Amino acid sequence: MAQLWVKTHGGDWLRADQIIEIGTETVRERGPHDGAGAVEVVARLAVATGSGQWDYDRGSGTVGPSIRVLGRYPSGETAERIVDQLVLILLSANKNAQITFEDEEVRVRPAHDRTDHDAPFNGRALDTA
Repeated sequence: MAQLWVKTHGGDWLRADQIIEIGTETVRERGPHDGAGAVEVVARLAVATGSGQWDYDRGSGTVGPSIRVLGRYPSGETAERIVDQLVLILLSANKNAQITFEDEEVRVRPAHDRTDHDAPFNGRALDTA
C-alpha cells in the first residue's frame, strides 16, 4: 500500500492510513473570514482521544476517535466536492504521495518532490522505490 500524507488545516501532516472516516461539519466558531454557511472537511482518526483516565472517560463519554480539520470552505457544496475528491484519491493511490488543499482543489504531489519545505520528512523517507 502506498504511504500517503494529508496536510491538515493547521499545517501538520496525518498519515492517511490512520484516517477511518472523512466528512463535513458545520463550523462552530467562525473566524473573521468565514461566512454564515462555512463548513469544515474533517478526518476521524483511528487514534482515541480522552484524558487517559479510563473510569473518567468511560463515565463522561469523552473517549472517541480523534477529529482533525483538513480544510474550511464557504459552503457545504464545496466541502462535499472536496470530500469526494479526497476519497477518490485515497482509494486509488498506488504511489507514495503528499495531499494538500489549495483554495478549492485537492493537490497530490509525489513523495519524492522536495519542493515544499514543510513536507513530512521533506519527502526523503517516503518514496524508497
